[in-house]
Amino acid sequence: MRQTIRLLTGASAASLLLALPAIAQEEDGSELRQSKVTVTGSYIAGTPEDAALPVDVLTAGDLKLEGSPSIDELIRNLGVSSGTDSQTNQFASNGLEGTSNVNLRGLGPGRTLVLLNGRRQVLHPYAIGEQAQLFVDTNMIPTAAIGRIEVLKDGAAALYGSDAIAGVVNFITRDDLRGLEVSGNYQTYDGTDGEYQLSAAYGLQGGDWNWVTSVSYSYKNEVPLREKDWAVLPYADNPVGGWSSLSNPGYYIPLNGGATVLDNGCTDVGGIVVGTCRFQFTQFDNLVEEEERYNIFSEYNREMGGANLHLEALWGKTDVPSWKTSPSYPPQSLLNQVVPANHPGLLQYVADNPGAADLAANGALYLGRSFGWGGFPGTGGAQEGFRKYDTLRLAGSLDGQWSNGVNWDIGLTYHSTEGERITNDTYINGLTIALQGFGVCGDPNTGDIPAGAVAGQGGCEYYNPFSNAIPSNAVTGAANPNYVPGLENSVALAEWMTDGVGSVVTSDLIVLDGVISGESGVQAAGGGIGWAAGFQVRREGYEVDPNEVTDLALNPGPAGNGPFSFLAGTNALDEDQTIYALFGELQIPLYDDLDVQVAVRYEDYGGNTGSTFDPKVAAKWQVNDNFALRGSAQTSFKGPTLNQNNNAVATTLQYVAPALAFKAVDQFGNPDLSPESAFSFNLGGIYEAGGFFASVDYYNFDFSDPIIVEDQASIVNAAVAALTAGDTESPILSRITFNDPNAPSAGSISRVRTNVTNGPGIETSGVDVRLENNFGNVFGGGAEFTAGFDASYIIEYVVDDFEIEGVLIAGGDRVGQFNRGNFSRSLPQWKANLYGNLAMGDHNVRLIMRHVDSYKDERAAAARGGVGAKIDSQTTFDLFYNWQAPYGFDFGLGVVNLTDEDPPFAAFDTSYDPYTHNPFGRTFKISLTKKFGPGE
Repeated sequence: MRQTIRLLTGASAASLLLALPAIAQEEDGSELRQSKVTVTGSYIAGTPEDAALPVDVLTAGDLKLEGSPSIDELIRNLGVSSGTDSQTNQFASNGLEGTSNVNLRGLGPGRTLVLLNGRRQVLHPYAIGEQAQLFVDTNMIPTAAIGRIEVLKDGAAALYGSDAIAGVVNFITRDDLRGLEVSGNYQTYDGTDGEYQLSAAYGLQGGDWNWVTSVSYSYKNEVPLREKDWAVLPYADNPVGGWSSLSNPGYYIPLNGGATVLDNGCTDVGGIVVGTCRFQFTQFDNLVEEEERYNIFSEYNREMGGANLHLEALWGKTDVPSWKTSPSYPPQSLLNQVVPANHPGLLQYVADNPGAADLAANGALYLGRSFGWGGFPGTGGAQEGFRKYDTLRLAGSLDGQWSNGVNWDIGLTYHSTEGERITNDTYINGLTIALQGFGVCGDPNTGDIPAGAVAGQGGCEYYNPFSNAIPSNAVTGAANPNYVPGLENSVALAEWMTDGVGSVVTSDLIVLDGVISGESGVQAAGGGIGWAAGFQVRREGYEVDPNEVTDLALNPGPAGNGPFSFLAGTNALDEDQTIYALFGELQIPLYDDLDVQVAVRYEDYGGNTGSTFDPKVAAKWQVNDNFALRGSAQTSFKGPTLNQNNNAVATTLQYVAPALAFKAVDQFGNPDLSPESAFSFNLGGIYEAGGFFASVDYYNFDFSDPIIVEDQASIVNAAVAALTAGDTESPILSRITFNDPNAPSAGSISRVRTNVTNGPGIETSGVDVRLENNFGNVFGGGAEFTAGFDASYIIEYVVDDFEIEGVLIAGGDRVGQFNRGNFSRSLPQWKANLYGNLAMGDHNVRLIMRHVDSYKDERAAAARGGVGAKIDSQTTFDLFYNWQAPYGFDFGLGVVNLTDEDPPFAAFDTSYDPYTHNPFGRTFKISLTKKFGPGE
């Protein structure tokens, strides 16, 4: 194979370049799949890896040289990936703890198609909260089974269909293993008890068949946010760092019209007074949730009478068994939280604080949350929920060649993932009647009180919102001097007053596809024209099964949003769609030095989405022995997913700046969505001479009708502006629910409604640069040194203006921004990796420098105390050592973030940007692999 191919696929895993030749190569693959190689981006067998398409390749051997990173670690380091959702803390994942995804070009994880062995995978059942995008959970792909990864950084809808707007990532499993391979790795950093992964793979190789099976288990320990001294900051340093104006203890408004009373126990239990008592909920949350994952993958290949049979099965399970969150969420409506005049806690508070006598006249309205600084009774602090995901994939294909030389391939795939998650919240009616003394004995859902029940007696309990109910600070354990024994809220009351908001959601996929390909009898100047044609039929299913208390049809609650104080309910849903596609491709060697690819696809969704026709053309011109030019242009599309094109409601928790608090943001689906579309092109050059390789690629995407969730920040800001101008009839106000509809204000915002819609056009462009030089034996003694550099630079990411309820929402260039106030993700202008590799026989040492550019927080700094206007750049160093030891052992040591750099500060709940930066600090890694079998 030409040196170009080796160099195109050779560098660090971070930049997706191949391993150095001084490391022993992987075993030669089984001839069953190597007899014809089909590279991602083409269906024509024999398409070379150095064709016109910008495809990067990474092998399993490369991963060893960089400390065997997990899939999410690998993705986070990719220069072409921006704003990934792959960290487990709830403020980054918004309900997606335990998952990971790929976000090529920052266009959204739902717009990168993720394949397994060239075939589609099911979308994860839960969408990215504030974007309503379904995605493929890459955590379910077992790393022990991966043979190589191919990344096509180019639109590919003409061949692969919907979801391939930004590109394709194809995980290809290994089928060449002989014997048994056992592996384990462990990593640790400050604040954790460690993370580890264990795996075993066994392969049998026959004359015309092989069977390879891998099993893996991984575990992450829980890491509280407060373990990191940069994460939980004082109010003055980060006012939005988990600080809420609705606390417990809170404040009270006398019903007789007296002056508002702030509970004077605020500071004694840990709070601070800034206008009101402030509660820092991040002290109860985790940076990393406890997480277990199991994966099994097995594949069987056999040659049968000139045909090749391929069967594979994947099973995966992710369990986040004890998901930690705030002791309670802030209520969206406060008008039901009335403390009667005879309440024991109130009477005690007035006795201890005579100046608050107005509270005892007619009772008071309580403004605060149900549990705060004292923690949730029974857990010692946080409330707990869980997340569980199970996936099953069965796939098979049969391929061969007819006597006329035409290749054929037909495949059938079934893939289903079921997710279940529970998040606890306080019943609206339960809190109301518990304040009246009918907690535990009444019905928390309906608010019904048993006939003859007496407040605070006979099994009925009062809920006490005053500081005299809190024995101590749940975080520090410091005793509360205001605590009065007997007035605390019992565990039974807390458990009665709260319940799990939850659902089971299932996403499934069945795909039947077939391809024929070959070489036509037509000869171009450079050789025979290759061709491929195929069809695909896929059925997508999506089912939402809310539990009884979450189902709005069964429990609409007092206001129709469900029975809980903060989290909204949802609707049951059972939808499916069948999509039909036809496609074709030509590989035309116009001349010996000029190759052209032409592809087209017709895809029909039916219904409101309709059909689409998309072409693609790509070419590579080998100018001379050292220099080549390549380019491509195509249209791409993405149809709406089943969670988007219906009337279902989903709710996320987002920080609403004018209200200075987290609020529930309800998302409503839209059955009238149009498909997304994009025109993109790529132009690049490749140069190689001796041991030097360089490539430069310019990309450009012009994206129309992207399916987005309207920005709640834009809606809220427009509503506040209308109120300030005295325009109480503005249509934008219909999107806001206020605590007091008769006196709407920023401070009384209760909920925000957003719609899934076709949003403004987006145009983005940038440059990818890659350099590598093999210096050879520069140090003597047989050692070989290689250095490489790769960088991705975003020139622009321009979003058009658009309207919501007649209000113009300004767009603009979002490069170099945090983008927390809009539907985009973090977009630092450039990311780069520089590495040096020294290979010495069986030993290999690699040092990598990673750099992320600085970027700004586009939100008004005044809304957060003036802090965090800029997110600083970060430069870290990773060092890895690998020894291919005797007797089949492979040993690795690594230090990630060698200089122990903290992530740059960002005005966010966790005080850093989880979509961009690694928060773990200096991380030590060790891995050991042992092979048993032929040659060992």
